[in-house]
Amino acid sequence: MLERALFILAVCSVYLGMNWYVLGRLCNLFALKRAVWFYVALLPLTLSFVASLSLESAIGNRVTGLFFSAAMVWLGLCFLLLWTLFLQQILSLVLPIPRKVWAAGVCGFAAILAIYASVTAHTITVRREQIRGLPLKIVHLSDAHIGSIGARMLADIVAKTNALNPDVILITGDLFDNATATTRELSAQLQGLVAPVIFTSGNHEAYTGYDNVRQMLSPAKIRWLRNEVMEFKGIRIIGVDNSYGTELLQSVLGRTPPSTVFTVLMNHQPRGFDVAARHRIDLMLSGHVHNGQIWPFNYIVGLFYPYLKGLHEHANAFLNVSTGTGIWGPPMRLGSHSEIVLLEPRS
Repeated sequence: MLERALFILAVCSVYLGMNWYVLGRLCNLFALKRAVWFYVALLPLTLSFVASLSLESAIGNRVTGLFFSAAMVWLGLCFLLLWTLFLQQILSLVLPIPRKVWAAGVCGFAAILAIYASVTAHTITVRREQIRGLPLKIVHLSDAHIGSIGARMLADIVAKTNALNPDVILITGDLFDNATATTRELSAQLQGLVAPVIFTSGNHEAYTGYDNVRQMLSPAKIRWLRNEVMEFKGIRIIGVDNSYGTELLQSVLGRTPPSTVFTVLMNHQPRGFDVAARHRIDLMLSGHVHNGQIWPFNYIVGLFYPYLKGLHEHANAFLNVSTGTGIWGPPMRLGSHSEIVLLEPRS
């Protein structure tokens, strides 16, 4: 409880700083005094992220959904304005441009970025990779965040996945964002996936509650691997619960007998690739990081995760990091894509 409270306090503090800077710089550009309205606006904008997230998770009706959507749009726009205004502040030291021109330019540029990022976020791309030794076709999905994405985007994911005609669909966590009535209704669309589906959990499943997750997976007959191994059509698949370290991964792999069969490891967070390679894992699948989702946040995420996207090879092992099939938080992507990954045998 204390850790959660400290986390919320930290998030609100950072977001307070973001809003303070953005609103303050906008006031300066538009020659507005920081009157009472400034402080009245600052508090709800700062609390909107945590409040909307909590209300949507607890209640999840149309009203909370609209509040959540509005709060997430502002979060994304605030982040875009943050670095745009910071860049403008630096450029203004050497470019003698009138303040009104700067104001129009900053707001116009941020608006164009927001529109572009919104369109990009809801456009599902397909990335194809060839894997040496892989005997079948795998579709890798990750971070769909059902509950943050709506029916139209989920239907697009299902249709594009089926069109690839995979032998198996592997989902590496964060399939759900919550267990509201809306999310439960949306999860019924997963029954439209044609190929067998195997799933392992992410951090958002822990937030959602494992019993709730199990209830939403059951109608679609999705197999949930929890720190266990299964054989499937000539390959071996290991699924590990979400973890922020490598201790659980080492424990699961340490008690898994070695095999000459092509082995796939499903591990939500892209950590422990070296551990996987030492245990002769052929292919590790991860997600979680969204490649930062909105540039330049990827540079911050990169301080904590060495692998942010794409296919990597180390000691005869492959790691595929999905940038995320869906989106979380702001309905925007800048410098990243919502993707479905098709992994095929290398000819």
